[in-house]
Amino acid sequence: MKMPIRAVFVALVVLCGAAVRAAVPAPGALFPKDTLVLASVPDWSSARTGFLQSAYGRLWADPAMRPFREKVEAAVIEKLIGDLEKDTGIKVADYLPILQGQVSFGLLQKPAGAAPADGDKDKDQASSTSALVLVVDAKDQSDLLKQRLTETRQKLTEAKKPLKTEKLRDVEFTTVVIDPKEMKSKAKAKPIAKGVLKADAKSKDADADDDGDDDDDSDVPARKFELSFGQVGSVLVVTDSLKTVEPLVAVLTGGSAPTLADNEDYRSSVASGGIRDAYGYAWLNFAAVYKAIEQGSDKLKPQANAMGVDPKKALSTLGLQGLKSATISASRTADGEYALVALNVPESVRGGIFKLLAVEAKDSAPPAFVPADAVRFSRWRIDGPRIWSTLESMIQQISPQLGGFLQMSLAALGKDKDPSFDFRKSFIANLGDDFISYEKAPKGTTLVELSNPPSVSLLGSGNADQLALGFRAAAGLLPNGAEEPKVREFNGRKVYGVKLSMGAPGTDGLFEFAAGSGYVAMGTHPAMLEEFLRSGDGNGKSLRELPALTEAAGRVGGMSQGIFGYEDQREVARAKWEAFRQGDMAKMFPPGTPASQIKSMKEMFDFNLLPPFETVSKYFNLMVYAGRWDPQGFSVKLYSPSVK
Repeated sequence: MKMPIRAVFVALVVLCGAAVRAAVPAPGALFPKDTLVLASVPDWSSARTGFLQSAYGRLWADPAMRPFREKVEAAVIEKLIGDLEKDTGIKVADYLPILQGQVSFGLLQKPAGAAPADGDKDKDQASSTSALVLVVDAKDQSDLLKQRLTETRQKLTEAKKPLKTEKLRDVEFTTVVIDPKEMKSKAKAKPIAKGVLKADAKSKDADADDDGDDDDDSDVPARKFELSFGQVGSVLVVTDSLKTVEPLVAVLTGGSAPTLADNEDYRSSVASGGIRDAYGYAWLNFAAVYKAIEQGSDKLKPQANAMGVDPKKALSTLGLQGLKSATISASRTADGEYALVALNVPESVRGGIFKLLAVEAKDSAPPAFVPADAVRFSRWRIDGPRIWSTLESMIQQISPQLGGFLQMSLAALGKDKDPSFDFRKSFIANLGDDFISYEKAPKGTTLVELSNPPSVSLLGSGNADQLALGFRAAAGLLPNGAEEPKVREFNGRKVYGVKLSMGAPGTDGLFEFAAGSGYVAMGTHPAMLEEFLRSGDGNGKSLRELPALTEAAGRVGGMSQGIFGYEDQREVARAKWEAFRQGDMAKMFPPGTPASQIKSMKEMFDFNLLPPFETVSKYFNLMVYAGRWDPQGFSVKLYSPSVK
C-alpha cells in the first residue's frame, strides 16, 4: 500500500533517541532476509556532514540562495507539516536532533496469513502483501527519544487521536489510526479559509478541481490505516504492520532471525562495494519481486487475438528472471562525489534484454570530431547485428504471429523502389558496434529550446553509405513512409530528410541523416549534422583534449570499458537556471497543465528569487560515467570532482 506524504511525516515526527549499550546492527544484519526494498543512510550524522561539504550542500547554504531557500523551507513546512503541527501540537523541529545514527526504510514481505486489524477485516492495509518500516538509531540521544515519545503519545491523546498499546517481544508499541480523508479535507479547507482560493471559487475550473471528490487524489488511501511506533534501546521503530517487523525487533532485542546477511544476492551487492562504501544506498530484491510477478502471470491467459501473446512466456523471454537484485548508492571522498548503479545479473542466467544490451570492452572515449563545446556526450560499444538478431528472436518467441509480420515487413522494404533491394544486407549487415550522441547548450531559454537542445546521434558502420540507403528504406516503416525522403547535398554528401508527423519541439519535423567518416549521422538539427560532416576538415578543438576529462575518467575506470559519458553540468544548468529565474513559471509547464498545479508550484518554488547564475556557477562541475559488464552483472559508476 502506498503511504501518503503526510503519513510519512507522522512517522518522522516521532523520531527520538536512547543510550546505546551495544552497537545497533548494520542494515544488512538487521532487516529480514526476504526484505523487498531497503533504503538506508548507515550514519546520518556523517552523511549530513558530508552533504554540507559537498557542492550542492554548499550551494544550498550560500548566502545568495537565502531568499529562495527560506521561501522553499517555509512552504514545505506550511504545506506538508503545518496541518500536522496544528492538529497535534507536535513540532517536527523538536525531533530532528534524534537523527544521529542509522536511518533505514524498508518494504517487507508480510508473513503468510497475516491477520487483519481488529474490527477492520476489509481493510486495504490488511490485504496488502507488504509492510513499511522505518528504523532510526538515536545513539546517545536515547533519553531524548524516550522523552519525545512520551510527549508524542500525550499530544496525540490530547488531539483525540485513536490510540492503542501493544507489546512485541516485551517492547511497548503505540498504534495510532491515520485517516487520510480527514487530513485531506483539512488541507483543502485551509487555503479557502485564508481566502487563497476565493477568487478561483467562482470559476468552473476551480469548481472542477475542488469538488470534494476523494477519488481525484490517487495517492490518498480510501480507508484508515494504522501506524505503530516504539523504542528498542536507542532505536525508534515505526511500521504499519507490527507482526511483520517481529523478526527485526527480535534482532534488536538480542535474539536471532534470518537477515539480509544470509541473502546471497545482498552479500554480492555488499562485496561489489556499492553498499560497503556508501553513505546512502537503496537495494531492490528483484528476485522476490519477480516471483510475485510470475505468480500473478499464472492467472493470466494468452490473449485471444491475432498476436497470441502469452504473458508468462513474455516474462521468460525478456530474461527478467536473471536479474537478482539492483543497487543504487552514493559515496564521497576528498576528491569528489561518486554514485553507482549495479544490476546483479549472473552470466550463467543472463538472457533476453540483458543479453541484448551487453556492451563490449572497447574504446569509448570521445572521437576527435566531437567538439569541445559539447555539453553532453555518450558512447556505447554495442554490437548492432547482435542486437537486431536478439530482438527478432525475442519477438518471435513472445508472439510468432508478430514475428512473422515483422519478417514480411522487412522483406518488403525498399522493393517498391528497387526489386533487388535487400534490407537485411543493406541495413542489418552494415550495423556497427559504435553508438554515439552529443549535444550543445540550448540556444535560448524557452521551454521548447530547453527541451530540445542542438544534438546529433551517430551509428558506426564499416559501410556507412550502404547503411544510409538502408535508413532510407526503413523510412517506409514510418506512418508517413509512403513519402519519398527529400535529398540535399552538403559538403559532397547526400543528406536525406524524412518529414515526421510528430517532430521534436522547436523543429520543422524534418529528421535528417547522412553518411560520413564511418558513421551515419542523424537528428533534427541541420547545423549539428552539417558540423559533423565538416569535421573531417580538422578545424576546431576536440572534447577529448579537455585535461579535466581524462583525469575524471580515471576515477570511473577509464574510457575503454564499453560505455562512457560526460556532462558539463555548469553549462547544462546555466540556461535552465536563468530561464527559471527570469521567466514566467506558467510558461515552463506543458500546455494544458491545470492552473491550480502551476499556482501550487509557484507558492513553493519562487524561482524569481534565485540569484544570477554566475553568482553560484562555481558549485557546478563536470560529471563523467562509465559502464561495464562482468560475470556478476552490469554497473555504471558516476563521478563529479570536488569544487573549491
